[in-house]
Amino acid sequence: MRMTERDIEILKFINEFGFCEMPQLEERFGFKTPRSYKVMQRLIKAELVVHERFLHNRPGVFYVTHRGAQHTDLPPIIRVPLAAYQHQITIIKAYFKLIHKFPDAKWISERRMKHDKFQDGIGKRGHIADGMLIFPNQKKIAIEIELSAKGKRRLTDIFRSYGTQHGVKEAWYFCAKTIMAQYLNLAGNKTFIKIHPLEELIA
Repeated sequence: MRMTERDIEILKFINEFGFCEMPQLEERFGFKTPRSYKVMQRLIKAELVVHERFLHNRPGVFYVTHRGAQHTDLPPIIRVPLAAYQHQITIIKAYFKLIHKFPDAKWISERRMKHDKFQDGIGKRGHIADGMLIFPNQKKIAIEIELSAKGKRRLTDIFRSYGTQHGVKEAWYFCAKTIMAQYLNLAGNKTFIKIHPLEELIA
């Protein structure tokens, strides 16, 4: 199969997030049905991408094979994390909204941050955000998508850690309605923690 630049960009986009559904591919690359399925079938046939359906009420999932990952700079996922399925899809939706709102900013995915942090094999510990926005002036904003509440102690520790990370200017939390009050209360007067309703991004 002769690879095109778009083929490689598709593989990179999928692997940047680990997996995605067709609606995210259509938004990212401007695909229209049925053209979108023809494009992806070509990559599936070449054994660069796998398409599987895990949940009956959701579209199928695309993720890259080991062969497909060779065209990217991240390893393929080992398995689709069903426990974090909705969270991951919400992160991708947030990515589109934030990049549209801040077109000059660069998005760094959680997968990329983990890869960069652990690639030396030392196994450094610490919290990693769901994403990071880096602005032209090198201002870094950690992005956190919260669908359900974390334990009070864990969340307090994460908030405290952001206060000591001099490379991160702020952490923006986008929270479901059910947990907004808890997060606002715990954030208190920490000006580097910004709490927003999740509906701002996925409405």
